[in-house]
Amino acid sequence: MKTNFKGILTLFLALVVQISFAQQRSISGTVSESSGVLPGVSVVIKGTTTGVETDFDGKYSIRANSGDVLVFRYLGYSTTEKTVGSLSTIDVQLSVDENNTLEEIIVVGYGTSTKRAFVGTATTVLSENIDAKSYSNVSQSLAGEVAGVTVINSSGQPGSVATIRIRGYGSANGNRSPLYVVDGVPFLGSLNSINPSDIKSTTVLKDATATAIYGSRGANGVIVITTKTGSSSKSSIEVDVRTSINDQLIPRYDVVTSPEEYIGYAWEGIYNRARIAGNGAADAAGFANANLFTDGYVAPGYNMWNVDTAAELIDPTTGAVRPGVTRKYTPKKYVDEAFAPAIRTEANLRMSGGEGSTKYFASFGYLDDNGYSLNTGYKRYTTRLNLTTDVKPWLTLNSNVGYTYSESLANGQIAGSENVFEFADKMAPIFPVFLRDEDGALVPDTFYGGYQYDYGVLSGFRPRPNANGLNPIGSAKYDFNGTKRHEFTGNFSAKIKFTENLSAELRYGVQYAQQKNKDYTNKFYGGGQSTGGDIRINDFTNLTENVLQLIRYDNFWGKHGVEVLAAHENSANTQTYASAAKGLQISPFLLDLDNFQSALGVPSGSTQGYTLESYFSQLTYNYDQKYFFTATTRTDGSSRFVNNKWGTFSSVGGSWIVSTEDYMADTNFDYLKLKASYGTVGDQNGVGLYSGYNRFNGGNLAGGISLAPGLNGNPDLTWETSRMFQVGTEFTFGKYLEGTVDYYMKKTDGQIFNRFVGPSSGLSSITVNDGEVENSGIEVDLTGHLINKENFSLDFTINGEFLTNKLTAMPIDPATGEPQVLTPNGYYAWSQGRSLFDFYTREWAGVDPSDGAPTWFQYYDDINNNNVLDEGEPSSSSAGSWIPVDADIENRSGSIVEYRKNVANSNIKKQVTKTYSDASEVYANKSAIADIRGAFRLTGNLYNFSFSTQFTYSLGGYAYDAQYAELMSDRFGAVGNNFHTDISNRWQNAGDITDVPVLSDNVFVNGTSSSTRFITSTDYIAINNVNIGYAMPQKYLRGTSIDMCNISMTADNLFSGTARRGFLPNTSESGNSGRRLYAPVSTISLGVRVKF
Repeated sequence: MKTNFKGILTLFLALVVQISFAQQRSISGTVSESSGVLPGVSVVIKGTTTGVETDFDGKYSIRANSGDVLVFRYLGYSTTEKTVGSLSTIDVQLSVDENNTLEEIIVVGYGTSTKRAFVGTATTVLSENIDAKSYSNVSQSLAGEVAGVTVINSSGQPGSVATIRIRGYGSANGNRSPLYVVDGVPFLGSLNSINPSDIKSTTVLKDATATAIYGSRGANGVIVITTKTGSSSKSSIEVDVRTSINDQLIPRYDVVTSPEEYIGYAWEGIYNRARIAGNGAADAAGFANANLFTDGYVAPGYNMWNVDTAAELIDPTTGAVRPGVTRKYTPKKYVDEAFAPAIRTEANLRMSGGEGSTKYFASFGYLDDNGYSLNTGYKRYTTRLNLTTDVKPWLTLNSNVGYTYSESLANGQIAGSENVFEFADKMAPIFPVFLRDEDGALVPDTFYGGYQYDYGVLSGFRPRPNANGLNPIGSAKYDFNGTKRHEFTGNFSAKIKFTENLSAELRYGVQYAQQKNKDYTNKFYGGGQSTGGDIRINDFTNLTENVLQLIRYDNFWGKHGVEVLAAHENSANTQTYASAAKGLQISPFLLDLDNFQSALGVPSGSTQGYTLESYFSQLTYNYDQKYFFTATTRTDGSSRFVNNKWGTFSSVGGSWIVSTEDYMADTNFDYLKLKASYGTVGDQNGVGLYSGYNRFNGGNLAGGISLAPGLNGNPDLTWETSRMFQVGTEFTFGKYLEGTVDYYMKKTDGQIFNRFVGPSSGLSSITVNDGEVENSGIEVDLTGHLINKENFSLDFTINGEFLTNKLTAMPIDPATGEPQVLTPNGYYAWSQGRSLFDFYTREWAGVDPSDGAPTWFQYYDDINNNNVLDEGEPSSSSAGSWIPVDADIENRSGSIVEYRKNVANSNIKKQVTKTYSDASEVYANKSAIADIRGAFRLTGNLYNFSFSTQFTYSLGGYAYDAQYAELMSDRFGAVGNNFHTDISNRWQNAGDITDVPVLSDNVFVNGTSSSTRFITSTDYIAINNVNIGYAMPQKYLRGTSIDMCNISMTADNLFSGTARRGFLPNTSESGNSGRRLYAPVSTISLGVRVKF
C-alpha cells in the first residue's frame, strides 16, 4: 500500500503544477411543470457528460462556468436549454413534449453518461421498483427488473443474498457471478451491508462496451450501485417504517398427512416384499402382519392405535386400516411445529441537505426480519454518512462511509438430514415430534421443561427407521447456529479541476468485515449427547482496499465532442480464518470456549489474499450528438497466476441516433438509436487464490514437522477470456411504445477444467485452461403507455430473454491429444455442440403391467438387424458399455455418443430392461435452459393512488425434480420416508397401467434412481410483487412541517404456478430441486413514509 500512496502523491504533485483555476461557480434552481415540481430531471452541461438530477423537490445544484449551456431533459417533456450568465439561480418550467424525447443520466464504469450518448447496454432499475419490495438487500429486488438478468433466490432464510446471472452461463466450472461496484469501487463485501433504502440507483452493465473498462472482472456483467447524496438547495428529513408478516404462502409438496393412509402403504410394501422376494410368499399378509410392528419397521411404541397387532389394524383385502379403529393419540406434525407466520419490522431515517459548497446525506436503518421457520431470522443496524464539499472551486472532496452490524440465526438447518425442511416433507406422519412412552403418553423434559422431543433410539425408548437419532425441532429449540458480523465500507475521493477541460480523481476505497459464527449442539439431546455438548467457533475477517488514480480530459468544439480518461487502479484483498471446536460443556447457557472442557480436533487458521494491478484508458467521441464512438483498453495483472499474470482486454462500440436525421422527421419514431459493440473481457475468480502454485500440507509426525504434497498448481493457468459481440436498438414510437432489443454473442475460451493427468506423472489432476462455451441471445424490453390522462395512467412493461448456450470446443484428453467426446456431469453431460445443461441420463420406459416393476430402455447396435439384442452386439450393459466389434475402434468414454461418432453406419435400436445398470445413458434432448424467461409489470396511477403488479415467467426449460423422486420412493424401506400423494397411483394388481411402480420395500431397487422419469417442465408464472400506494394530497399538509406523506401496502412472492405444487424451479440455477430448501418467503407489508 505504501507504493500505491507514493504513486498517488507523485501524480498529485505533478499535476498541481498545471493547475489553472477555473471560473466555476454553483448554479442551483427548481425544475417544475404546470402541476408541480419534477424530481429526476436530467441537468447536463451541454457537450459534456457532467450532470445531475433534480431531487424529490425538483431542486438541483451543479457547478458550471459562465457561458455554459445547461440542458434540462425529462421523459415526456420538451428539452430546455439555459445559458449560464451572471445569475446563480436558474429556475425552469418544462412543458409536455408530444415527441416524448428519451434522455436520462446513467451511471457507468468510472463515470456517468446519458442514455443518448452511451453506446453500450446499461439498464437502470428505478429506485421505486426496489423500494416496493421487502428484501434485506438489492440482489433479491432485481428479480424481473432487467432482460437477460436471472435472479435466483435460493433460500428464504432472512438475510440471504440472491445468485445473479447476466446473459447466460459463461463458464463451465468457473465463476458466473457479476462484479458489483458501489460508488465507483469494486465491492467484495456482503450486499446486506448496503441498506436498499440508501441506494439512489442500480445500473446493470451487460455488453463489452459497458464492462471492458473493468477488464478481468467484467466477463459476467457488472452491477453498479450508487448510494444517495445530499442536496445543497434544501435540507430534508425522511422517515419510513414498514411492518410485515413473513409466511410460506407458496405451497410445499403434496405429501401424505394421514397416519392411517401411510401405515397402509407401509403394510403394503412389506406384503409385496413377501410376495415378490419369496419371504413367506404363501402367506404374504401374515408376513406383513408379523413384521409391521417390529423394530425393523415400525417399533411397537409407535403404534398409535388402540389395537395390539397389525392384523387387528389392517384389512388384508383392502390393505387399509380397518373401519372403526381409533387412535391413542394424534401425533404433532413437523410441518406444524416448524413453520408459523413471523413479524418483520423495518425503519429508516434519512437526513440530507447542505449549504453553499457542502452537502450531506446521513441515514440510520433498523431491520428485524424473523423467518417463518422456527428460530430463524436476521437483525441488522446500518448507518451511512456521505459528505461532499467544494474546498476550492477546483477541489471537491467526498467521504462516504457506512457501518453495518448484523446478527443471523439459522437454527434447524443442519446440512445433513436433521433439517426442518427435510422433516416437514419426508418424515412419515406416524412418527411424532414429541416423545411418547410405551403407553402413548408424552414424556416430560426434566432439563428444559415441557415435553421431550423424539430423537428415536437416542431418546432411550425405541429406534426410528427414518432419520434415527435426529429431531430438527429439538435442534432448532435447543441448539444454536448464529453469526454476528461487523462491516465497514469507506469511500474517500478528491476531484481536482486543473482547467475547464482537464481534471483528476483520486479515490481510496476500503471494505472490512469481521464475522463470528457459533455452531452449538446441546448436551442433553441428540448428537451432542456423545460429546457432552459441543461448539465450533469460526472467525473470519476480510479486508479489501482499492486505490484509483484517474485523469480525465473532455472538450467540445463545433459539432465534435471528445472525452479521454487514463487511470491506474490497485486492488488488494486479505482474508483470515480461524476455527476451534470443543466439547464437554459445563453450563448449558454459556457458549464460550472456556465453558467447554475437551478439545475436538486441532484448531486451525489461515491467512490468504491476492492483488490486482490495473492500467486502463477510454476514448469517447461524438459528432453532432448523432454519432457516438467509444474505445476502451485495460491491462490487468493478477497474483493468482504465475507465468501469465497479465491480460489485456479491449472494446470498441458505436451508435447512431437515427431519429435526428431529417428524413425521420415525418415518421412515428421520436427516438431511434442503433448500436453495435465488440470486445474482450476476462475473469479470474473461477480459480483459487493459489491455483498456479504447488501447495503443501503441514502436519505433526512423531512430534516433528511434516510436509506432504497438497494440491498441484499449474503455472500456465490464466484468465478465462470472453469475446462479446452485440447489436441492438433503442426506440420510442409515438406516445405509446418505447423499448430496447439487443442481440449478443459471447464466446468464452480458456475454460477452467480439471484435467486428469494419470498416476505415471505423479499427479492425479491439474487445473487448466481449455474448451470454449458460447452464449447467444436476444433480449427484449418493451414499455407500453396504455393510458395517459390527467388523473389516470396505465403502463405495461414486459421483458424477455431468448438464450442459447453450447460448448463449442471440448477440453483436450491428454491420453489421445484430441478433444474429449463426452464428459458426464451429474444429470447432464458435456459434448461439443451441446448445452452445459443438456440432460444425459437413463431413459424411463415405464412400469411393467404384469408385476409393477420399473423399467428403462437399453440401446444397442442391431448389427444383424433382427430387432433383438444378440450376444456380442454392442450396447450399454453392466458387462461392458458400448465396446465396438472392431478392436481398432476406440470408445474411451464408453458412451453411446462416442460410439455413434466412431462407428459408421451403426444401427441403433432400443429394448426394455428391468436392470438399471444395463439401461443406456442417452441425451434426453431436454435442457435446463428455457426458451424464454423474463417478467412483465402493470403500473398505474389513479389520482393520488399508485399501483404496480410484477409477474415473472419462464417457458420451455426442464429440470430434475429430485425431491419428488425421493417422495415417490420406498428405497429406504417400507417406512424409510414419507410419500407424495401421487403414490396413490402406484401399481397394485396385474394389468394396472400406471407410471408409478409397486411398493415393494425396496425389492425393486433403483425405481427412483436418476432417469428421465423425473425430468419436469420448468414452465412457471409467479406473482413476484404487488404494490399499492397512496400519496396524501398537498392540501392536507399545508400548514404543517410535512412535505410528503405516502402510505403503501406491498406483497412479495404471493404465488408460483409450476408443473407440480412444491416444485420451485426458480430457486436454483439449474432449476433442479434439492434437499433442505428454505422455500421463498411470502411477505405482506404495510408502510408509511414521511418527509419533512
